[in-house]
Amino acid sequence: MSIAISFYSTLDEKLINKIGFSTQPLQASYLNEDNEEIEVSLEQLEGQEKTYQIIDPKVQWDPDVHNLSIYQEVNIENPGFLFGYGGLVSNNSKLGLAFRWYSKDSAQRKIYPFDTIKSEELHINTCLDVDILKGTLRGRVTFEIILYLVNAGSDIHNIVPGTVLGVLDSIDLLFDGDSSMFPIVEVKEPHKPLWWVICDFDDPMYDRFDEDNVAIVLNAAHKQSRNLKIEKGIGSSPLLLEIIASGLQIILEKVKSMGDWEQILNNESEHGSIGEAIYYFINTFNWNTSSPEKLAKSIREDFDKRFLL
Repeated sequence: MSIAISFYSTLDEKLINKIGFSTQPLQASYLNEDNEEIEVSLEQLEGQEKTYQIIDPKVQWDPDVHNLSIYQEVNIENPGFLFGYGGLVSNNSKLGLAFRWYSKDSAQRKIYPFDTIKSEELHINTCLDVDILKGTLRGRVTFEIILYLVNAGSDIHNIVPGTVLGVLDSIDLLFDGDSSMFPIVEVKEPHKPLWWVICDFDDPMYDRFDEDNVAIVLNAAHKQSRNLKIEKGIGSSPLLLEIIASGLQIILEKVKSMGDWEQILNNESEHGSIGEAIYYFINTFNWNTSSPEKLAKSIREDFDKRFLL
């Protein structure tokens, strides 16, 4: 067993409370293919404190295709307690705030400084504003706001600049790649129905989960298409919500009828495949696939909880 011993003061919960640290909820958005900014919401996973799933009202966001912009307001009511007697560093030192992420799934670790703190400051109200480039992250990613030493005072000799003095806040965010994006295609075909489903695949365990193989098609030329309210997002359109729920049920029942269902439920499908996406949907959102009627009900219960709050 190894024991790590620190020869300098570090943040603890008592000091974090003393300085009055707080944050506003994390905000995230991306630019879609039409250069529109789409805000996504962060939904806490049941039974997992500070672990969140990205929910896109347009059902389009994919970390391999879109950058993700992250913004969060940060407030420190009494930063002076970080300096001098009872603090972490001397009064003539300078501290910094940084946004750090790391992910074993992505083999990534990054730090972005976003503000500094001096002893004479009475109050800190700042924000982090970071763009995460597409294709950078996947799986579970830990995001942290950290405090670090920028410059040591003249009477400090045991800490070097850049030393992390503690974590102020931390959350886990799930970047689920292809599994988080469902292919929805828009067409304009006047003499066809409002929507239909494409199931053009042979082996769901290997065929990719993309619009060439599986998709819900929305017909913008249909006279009822205005009621879809696509531009306002899935949560603003009960009709669109019902179409997606019905389409997903059709696709799941199709896959279930083709064999290999047990392997799909055991997550033995290829990465990026239809089977992997179905495994993700079932296990993340607790859909009941034991019968068509239970599947239909559980999908709609899930949608009501996530999109109609």
